[in-house]
Amino acid sequence: MAEEGRASGELEGWKRDRGRTLERIEQLKREGVCYICHDLETGTVFGQQDVIYEDDLVRVVLDAFPRVEGHTIVVYKPHRDDISYLSEEEAGTVFAMCVRVVKAIKEGLGAEKVYLLTMCDGKINHLNFQLLPRYPGNVMGYRRLSMARRALADAEEAAEAIRAALEVDEGPA
Repeated sequence: MAEEGRASGELEGWKRDRGRTLERIEQLKREGVCYICHDLETGTVFGQQDVIYEDDLVRVVLDAFPRVEGHTIVVYKPHRDDISYLSEEEAGTVFAMCVRVVKAIKEGLGAEKVYLLTMCDGKINHLNFQLLPRYPGNVMGYRRLSMARRALADAEEAAEAIRAALEVDEGPA
């Protein structure tokens, strides 16, 4: 019973946090501010994230409000509204990182497949790529996109598993 109460309390806290985050995003949009650029600069939208990898051009994080374990986001740091605004060189850089992270998710978390998508909707957009793992026995295809978001469980362990597989993929420096 105590375990159920704790789980229920954690879920309520997660719902509150998600609600506050969504309100902050909408506030920034109303002000004409890209919330992703703002978060990259200040860290005040998503708070403490489980960063898997970061350099001058990309940040790879676990989604704070995932649809499935290992739901990962690759953010291209320079502001681009959508894919059509990337130069060929930029596209090569960001897609190469996506491929590396997909391989790391498969290796580190045992995913069977990883879906890559981007949805740039609304007035102010910032290009990012959503990576949604599919594990053996999971629902397949587009239905993954309509799965309910849930509290992030074992985030640090998942981030570390992906990070370790990503480092192995890099090989010796």
